[in-house]
Amino acid sequence: MKVRHSYFDRLVLLVFGMLLLTGAVGIAYAMMDIAWVGLFLSAAAVAFGLATGGRLVRDAVLPFRVDVDAHGLSVRIPKLKRHLPWDEVAAVVLADAPATADAPATDVRRMLRRPRLLLVPAAGVSLGVPLPEKSPVDGRAAIELFALAEVAYGEDQFARDLAALAGERFHHLCQQPSQPTSGVPLRRFPGQPDRARLKRWLDRRRALLFVGWYLLVLVPSLSLTIVATQHNELLGGVVLVVSLVVVGTITTVVRHITENCRDLLDDEAMIDGTDLVIGAGLESPRISLVSGIVTVLQPGQLKGFGEAWVLARSTGEESPVPLLLLADPRSGLLRDRDDLRALEAVLRGSASERDHAAARQLDELAKQEPASVASPAMPSAGARPALVHATALWQASKGVGRAVVLLGVVVTVMIAGGWVVEETTVVGPALIVTAITMFCVWLIYAVYRVAVLLRALLTLVARAFR
Repeated sequence: MKVRHSYFDRLVLLVFGMLLLTGAVGIAYAMMDIAWVGLFLSAAAVAFGLATGGRLVRDAVLPFRVDVDAHGLSVRIPKLKRHLPWDEVAAVVLADAPATADAPATDVRRMLRRPRLLLVPAAGVSLGVPLPEKSPVDGRAAIELFALAEVAYGEDQFARDLAALAGERFHHLCQQPSQPTSGVPLRRFPGQPDRARLKRWLDRRRALLFVGWYLLVLVPSLSLTIVATQHNELLGGVVLVVSLVVVGTITTVVRHITENCRDLLDDEAMIDGTDLVIGAGLESPRISLVSGIVTVLQPGQLKGFGEAWVLARSTGEESPVPLLLLADPRSGLLRDRDDLRALEAVLRGSASERDHAAARQLDELAKQEPASVASPAMPSAGARPALVHATALWQASKGVGRAVVLLGVVVTVMIAGGWVVEETTVVGPALIVTAITMFCVWLIYAVYRVAVLLRALLTLVARAFR
């Protein structure tokens, strides 16, 4: 049994780290002729490149080998290098990372936990390194060897192989997510082909909003800053600050409009008792349908949802939080009548008049004969793998395209800074520093998108030759 880091992940870390190092040196060299500003930016670029890129390169090239056989473990990782016969090992434990004590069940930090492998040495055996962890089996001191997400090994296969070699020393304590057995699943909505049409509609709307934001918000703000700075630097600084606030606020609003509706498309949902469960597994968020916080919103009440009726959570003090699409945002096509009736039945059992009002609204919607019956968006068993991989490749390609478009924003800010950098001591350098910061963030995003594309492409090619 040989446990290794994913070679693909290590390659991504190495390439990304080298790009950061090279970019930092290039930026430092290019900015050296701008007096103190160049020195400041050079120092910042080099520090960022060395701190981030250097660490990524180090993580990519450091040795990572864990070999397990019938005689014991041979461990060669940064925190431990040693061969351990089974006689020197008390236990190996595969367990979830501990949750934060004050984190609720639906907290994001708990949802992102990953299994990790703990090694507990036998009594009297010293590993020569600190043992900061505690075994969840009996509380004995232990050391974490690695998180399972770091290695190229599936959890089920890893557990089977390690159990066969370690015998009674192995303890598998990971929680196995499962859907509630008593739940009533709701259909994926909208179904194909309406789902594909809706995604294209959302993509076009997002593209139009981005063009409008770029031409009507970003470019005018930078142009006004340049004109004001050329007239008076203090006035230019004031305009720059105001522009940053305006651009940031409008950007948040635009992102809210474009992303909220899309987020609901990929969520599975089911009714478990009186709760609406969003997603699958033990850690899925649960929203009580009988606590007086659920409402049905008509088309137009939530920005970005088009013609959709939406089931939302609303406490009256905050903006409504969308939970479930009840109609297609593009066409207004209603969700399947059985789903509406199932939600209505739960809401009618509530003691809250607000829930009863939502139930009556669902009853009215259910009485309207839908144009077509929504069905689960599940391809046939034979076509599913090819469709899934092709869709993943297409989505990854669109992600790379978005990264290319966003580079234009960074270049625009850089051009604006270069336009006035020689005439000012604050505004121009501030714009250039902003552009460099944006470029660093963009570089991280771009490398991530390229990595996703390469992974999707390699997966599709590997399946074609399987």
